[in-house]
Amino acid sequence: MSDDNNASGLAGELLARPPRQSPVIRLRLVPCLVGVFAALGLPAAAAALYGLPWWASLSGAALAALLLACLASPFFGLCVTAFTLIIACANLFYLVSGTLQFHLYPYYFPLCFTCLGMLARSGQGRLPLASRSAFMPVLLLVLVAETATLLWTPHPAWGAANIVRLFLNILLYWTVLVLCDSPRRLDLLLKTVLASALMTSIGVIAAMYYELDVHRYLTSKWALELHLYTIRAGGIESWNQSAGLLSVASFVAAGYAVLARTAWRRVGWGLGAMYFFCTMLLPASRGALLGFLGAAVLLILALPVTRRLFIRKTTLFVVVLIAGMLITTPGYIDRLMVGFGYTGELLFSKKKASSSSDSDATGLSTRFKIWAHGFRSLGDRPATILAGLGAGGFTYNIKVFEVHNIYLAFYYDMGLAGLFLLALLGFIFLGRTVPAYHVFQARLSGPPGGGGPASADFALVMFYAVLTALVAEVAVHGIVDYDLTSFVSRYAFFYLALYDVALRLAQARIAALAATPTPIPAAGLAAAPLDAAGPA
Repeated sequence: MSDDNNASGLAGELLARPPRQSPVIRLRLVPCLVGVFAALGLPAAAAALYGLPWWASLSGAALAALLLACLASPFFGLCVTAFTLIIACANLFYLVSGTLQFHLYPYYFPLCFTCLGMLARSGQGRLPLASRSAFMPVLLLVLVAETATLLWTPHPAWGAANIVRLFLNILLYWTVLVLCDSPRRLDLLLKTVLASALMTSIGVIAAMYYELDVHRYLTSKWALELHLYTIRAGGIESWNQSAGLLSVASFVAAGYAVLARTAWRRVGWGLGAMYFFCTMLLPASRGALLGFLGAAVLLILALPVTRRLFIRKTTLFVVVLIAGMLITTPGYIDRLMVGFGYTGELLFSKKKASSSSDSDATGLSTRFKIWAHGFRSLGDRPATILAGLGAGGFTYNIKVFEVHNIYLAFYYDMGLAGLFLLALLGFIFLGRTVPAYHVFQARLSGPPGGGGPASADFALVMFYAVLTALVAEVAVHGIVDYDLTSFVSRYAFFYLALYDVALRLAQARIAALAATPTPIPAAGLAAAPLDAAGPA
């Protein structure tokens, strides 16, 4: 093999497995810890001198420590942002108009501190701020188009609040792209997401037994909110978004199970994926379950190499799925039937089907009603049929907190311009995803090459894992949840950013594999067994 091929093989190996952390990076933790303790001690002493309450002193000290840590390591700030992204049980909100609220969530602080750290490093010439993104240019066009709709939105202040949220979503997207620039960092960020999902699962379980609902008004407009959702176990965020994160975590943990090189690790990660799946059922989110099942089916259909294996395990999967529902929340089966139009006697709940349906404000029939109301609002003024209702126009007119459909949100907000931008995003997604899919199909079906076994290829496995998670939560679950500017829309942007990073690493991996081509069996892709590229 030539020197060029040896170099390409080495580059491929570096991309295939996240590199180990160097001793130099570990030594940098010492000054960071010193700064953290100093940040905790000095504000606490100052607060004590001025006689502030202990919780105010502790909060100020924690924010000061977080600021210093984010300035020292912006990637650490990104991980803190990802970990706290789901936390909504504690927040400040401002009453904009009537029932319309603008929430300030905990993740805002590490996100802003991380951006300050990035700007500081950029000023020192240590961090380029340009991002090589497949979707960022279109997202910036969405921001411009949404901002332009402030000219005709029905409530300018509420529209401006929605633009601020959209800007923060894109800021989160940008930080992920700039800072997560290597397999090692993607590995750390995904494990941070898993840690956040573990915290969410604990919150979901706790919400089944403990009730917390505190609203303390600081002024006539500002209020502090502390709550755990107890009607349906939503944990530290609303039930749909908590279930959505657990669905994403299940796919990511399954990816790590594929990457595991020992039987014990493989079993551990597999049990972790099953745990996240079972706790996903507790919030009784039909959209999250449909997204999970839809993405799993699409993955099976898209991977001929693994299709036969999954088909053989289909019966076991169905048994485990039903058993998980019966063990965790048997009433979930009733919710599924009622949500899709069943009007007979319930099987596992004491309530009548009609009363359950009437009290369920999150059913599919309710979504159809608010979407129909939105279209009627568009027809009230002929110009809005072309230009949309403007930023926040749908939520202002319908008095709901989100559109509950990320696709319709483009049209409700921006009209025909929004539909064009949505189609452009879809075109770019397919144009960038399909070539990587075809190359990795050949990688899965080919014999072992210079890149090692396919099941140990980090870029390949996480490409499929994050793609499946994106399809589950945004493409499928997004049919009945999320939008562009609501307070839960940050998840759609975050999951898309994770996929953008995984896609970029996959393209780099493909470039490394191009120099070491491997023959594809003449029998075709479907004839190759699972992990034909080498033993597990």
